[in-house]
Amino acid sequence: MNPIYKKQTWALKTKLSDQVLRDLDFTDTNMNSPIFEGVTFELCLFERTNVDNARLFYDCNFDRCIFKSVKLKNSAFGNNKGSYSNCRFEKCDFTGLHFNTTRFINCDFIRCKLKNINFNATSFLQCRFTGKLENVTFNGIYDTNKGQHPTLEDVDFSAASFGEFVSFFDCDLSACTPPLGKTFGELLYIFDLNTPAYLGTGSKNRIVIPLKR
Repeated sequence: MNPIYKKQTWALKTKLSDQVLRDLDFTDTNMNSPIFEGVTFELCLFERTNVDNARLFYDCNFDRCIFKSVKLKNSAFGNNKGSYSNCRFEKCDFTGLHFNTTRFINCDFIRCKLKNINFNATSFLQCRFTGKLENVTFNGIYDTNKGQHPTLEDVDFSAASFGEFVSFFDCDLSACTPPLGKTFGELLYIFDLNTPAYLGTGSKNRIVIPLKR
């Protein structure tokens, strides 16, 4: 893996368009300033990479990349129609992110901080979650490509736990695996009888309208 960018700070207003960056080590690299447009990252390592205020990633794709201890919470990293394929996220902080039309394929989320997140029109195929989810919304109602890319398909939550306000809006969970020892029917309830497609864990003081098993 090429360490050319390791521990480097990218210059302000650097712009990369329609390029492939392959087999690069971005450990401890500051990537807050550049503009990335239509860039594909392949086999790259992002470890403690500084993208905390990076907002200028457009139509970027990440393939077989590893993210370790990266704070993504104030960034638009991989958003704006971005996609992740065969990627691994370990102990990354996603707090407060609002995704939009992002695609995750065969990705692992391992002990990440998944809190206060809205996955708008974001799809997951054959992904796995390990650790706690809290105040996270998987939102399929805005997905215009649902026929082509279901919001959740073959997603494994067996090593995850659901905290308060984990919600699924217009999502098909039939091909997904619930947290170990539970069923989705035991964990989720209907928030509003007028909106039966809106399911979630709610709060500890919820009034439960259980799902039919």
